[in-house]
Amino acid sequence: MDPNMMIVKTLSETDCSHDNKLILPRDKVENIVRSTGVPVPRMGIQVEILDNTNSYWVNLRQSQRGYFIGRGWGELRDARNLKAGDVIKLYWQNTKFIFSM
Repeated sequence: MDPNMMIVKTLSETDCSHDNKLILPRDKVENIVRSTGVPVPRMGIQVEILDNTNSYWVNLRQSQRGYFIGRGWGELRDARNLKAGDVIKLYWQNTKFIFSM
């Protein structure tokens, strides 16, 4: 696995709130964008997150502060019963993120 394609994140209270947003590290997302050549328009891009055999479609968006996953994040968060302090990994492979803990 290429570590440049991996996002490791300790979930914050904000990530687990009912705002349904997962804030992502800007440098990691920009590295993936550069490596893949797939731009992230301001209104976002649909991205698949594969969690074992479950697939979640989420909206990866850019804001003035960085990047976040919006629509779809709440479903994955609730399905995995994620809470603040949990460490998650998102590995970009081909055209999707592979989720792990």
